[in-house]
Amino acid sequence: MMKIIIFIVLYFTSYSILAQNIKLEIVDYYKKIDSAEYGTYQFAQASYSFSRATLIFITSKETFIKLTTKIPSLFNKKQEYTDVWVLGIKGFDSKISSKCDSVIIEKFIQDIIKYRNDNELPPYSKERIEKSKIILSKADDICNYLICNRVIR
Repeated sequence: MMKIIIFIVLYFTSYSILAQNIKLEIVDYYKKIDSAEYGTYQFAQASYSFSRATLIFITSKETFIKLTTKIPSLFNKKQEYTDVWVLGIKGFDSKISSKCDSVIIEKFIQDIIKYRNDNELPPYSKERIEKSKIILSKADDICNYLICNRVIR
């Protein structure tokens, strides 16, 4: 009987020590490079996931504001992805890429790479992020990539 109790205590102790429960939300609505305004948002909800698979969205500032208020309520715990990053650029149009937009996107990518390195997560290369970034034209489109609990209103 004592062996069983010791085993149970050791099991739950090791389970709680090795467990990684993370829920974070970081939003910065107003950033500026030259005359261009943009905002960044990071949401993470992970349980026992070392890789922390990441979705990266780029959109307009208007859509960005809608998403930052809705992502936590839309997010379902049973996701393929655990981290969501959103960049909202004022006046962003995916059909017309300006030099300033490119500078902002490059800085955003570097911030993601730095965050992953600083938190000892598997690294994402610039090339990987460039290939996997998703351009959103409207807030409802996020449910094409996340398993949403609800529809965006």
